[in-house]
Amino acid sequence: MSTSAAPLARIGADPAFVTTAAPYLILDTDLRIRAANPAYTSATLTTAGDLVGSYLFDAFPDNPDDPGADGVANLADSLEQVLRHGQRHDMGLQRYDVPSPDDRHRFVRKIWAPLNVPLRDADDMTIGILHHVEDITDIDHIIGAPTEEPRGTEWWQAHPQELTQALRAVSRLNHAHRAVLRENHHLREALRTRGVIEQAKGILIGQRRCQPDDAFAILVGLSQDTNTKLHDVAKALVADTLHHRETQPGPTW
Repeated sequence: MSTSAAPLARIGADPAFVTTAAPYLILDTDLRIRAANPAYTSATLTTAGDLVGSYLFDAFPDNPDDPGADGVANLADSLEQVLRHGQRHDMGLQRYDVPSPDDRHRFVRKIWAPLNVPLRDADDMTIGILHHVEDITDIDHIIGAPTEEPRGTEWWQAHPQELTQALRAVSRLNHAHRAVLRENHHLREALRTRGVIEQAKGILIGQRRCQPDDAFAILVGLSQDTNTKLHDVAKALVADTLHHRETQPGPTW
């Protein structure tokens, strides 16, 4: 199991991740699904129980009835680029059908605008990927499906209403992609914050021989008593402990 599974799962339980209207999936570096928010499961006709813990391409295989299906190959290539270079990758428009919830041997046609963004820990190491999708199946007849030839200027001039709808659709996608980058910042901050808090809890557990919940309660109490943010209390405890260890004389054998 990937060592990043626990922190990624904790992000998946964060209320901000759960309640956002943007469809998000969290993957670890082995491309196993660690969290899926309700917006994502609704868009992909799945449930969190179907997805969490599964290998991504077991959960979402290519449509076997579409000989030209390339969703798996395109998404795999994008995710590999994110993991290799540590930079986000905008996939443009992609045809990627999903299994029907009533019959997984039958597929539902879907057109997506996916964006993949690296998730980094406090040491700036990529430990996962935030996979964001926008379902544009309902408007792909306006902007043109990814398998079609691009529409020229003359076509758009002859169809002004479709042009207006297309511009609105592009604006919606741009807004959604900007939102996912903001979300990525928040998730990275959550990773950093939770990592320090977990370190501080571990120190207290070792020092006081207490349970994890008791260690967390101690941190919360210190935060309230000193009117200091919980993360800052944890950070100070970790720093003080490391300083104490560094200044202690080593063993004399």
